[in-house]
Amino acid sequence: MIFMQQKRVSVKDIAARLHISLSTVHKALTGKTGVSEARREQVLEVARELGYVVNTAAQSLARKDMTLGIILPSQWQEYFAELKDGMEGEISSLSEMRLRGELFYINDNSTVNEIQDWIKNCGADLLLICSSNAKLKNTLLRATESLPVPVFRVGGGVDNPNSVCDVTIDAPLSGQLAADFLYCVKGTNMRAAVFTGSLDTDIHRAKTDAFNERTSVLGGRIVSICETDDNEALAYKKVCELFRQHPDTNCIYINTSTSKSVCKYIEENLLAGKVTVVGTDVYDELCENMKRGIMQATIYQNQQKVGRLSVRCAYEYLYSKNSYGSCDKNQERNVLISPTLLLRANIEQR
Repeated sequence: MIFMQQKRVSVKDIAARLHISLSTVHKALTGKTGVSEARREQVLEVARELGYVVNTAAQSLARKDMTLGIILPSQWQEYFAELKDGMEGEISSLSEMRLRGELFYINDNSTVNEIQDWIKNCGADLLLICSSNAKLKNTLLRATESLPVPVFRVGGGVDNPNSVCDVTIDAPLSGQLAADFLYCVKGTNMRAAVFTGSLDTDIHRAKTDAFNERTSVLGGRIVSICETDDNEALAYKKVCELFRQHPDTNCIYINTSTSKSVCKYIEENLLAGKVTVVGTDVYDELCENMKRGIMQATIYQNQQKVGRLSVRCAYEYLYSKNSYGSCDKNQERNVLISPTLLLRANIEQR
């Protein structure tokens, strides 16, 4: 007796049964947006009826290697090192799916030609651009706008109209959390200053605007907004000017990783406990300042999670593009990660 091997059911079979597109079937099966719940249930019901089984091994073998080009600034490793760790961890977990990453560091002296040459040489299928440096904005835009490589913006940073997806922290929520905490401490007596990198950077501006608006609603007052370009020397100069002009300042929100200079001034002038300080991120020096009571809280942005999700979203984008030859440009891809307010009790567990 000869047993005939049953033909494996494919996505095409499901699409043919329902007279719908392959893209719609893929979205329904993978839980993506862009398809109604009624249609999703219909696709899943037909898939069960036909005995459809995902063949991940065949999918992997059928695809060519996919390369993610990761562009990171060489500065501010307090933030970007954790972001990088998250990306590398997710790439490692997806290595069997023929995904790999190539890393390139940029600085203020990087040129358009250098960036373009690297992108071409590494064979990047998609770029993950992580940069909060407003000075590099035009360089990055010029380097990527003429290349047929999709761009994901990761971790906020400078605006990039070439980006097809943003994976970043919920910046307005960060500012609101800081304002709410300071209100709990100072009440309507809040006289707050904001230290930010650059208001030309989307994420810095969004945090600052949300903090200012929330503080106003709560009955507090903003006495100064200090742009530091994420430069510690400039930050120290700004904090000196702040207390010279506004000696009644009683709370400070630092919405970038640059808190060293502010904490130094607070300690030197015996203001610890008198001025309530909320920082951003979690790194060794900041933790020490919290344990010593110089800083009272920090907004944890979970950069590792941002990094991991950016790689996962990039993989799904490339998989969809490679499987069907195109990708729905109207699909909502942006991902926001909620920040967390940490106090000294949380930090002391680290």
